[in-house]
Amino acid sequence: MTTVFIKHRVADYGAWKVEYDRVHGGPLGAACRTWRIWRGQDDPNLVFIEETYDSRELAEATLNHPDLPAEIANAGVDLSSIRIDYMDEVDSGTH
Repeated sequence: MTTVFIKHRVADYGAWKVEYDRVHGGPLGAACRTWRIWRGQDDPNLVFIEETYDSRELAEATLNHPDLPAEIANAGVDLSSIRIDYMDEVDSGTH
């Protein structure tokens, strides 16, 4: 299992979320197993996304798909603000 953290800025969260749901619900979202989205408390157009995939290869195939840049630009993502990190979970807990 691979977890991907994506951080970026959007022009308008509401418009971005509609496009994220549309894209994620189609073929480009098919390999994603789970997702969670966070918004900045001080900047509601700062977005963090956590997505999980069965493998890094599937995650990279999705995030490097040639159609994705146009889709995210259409959603109002500031392309220069994108940061993507591929992570392995090593611990968790609750209190």
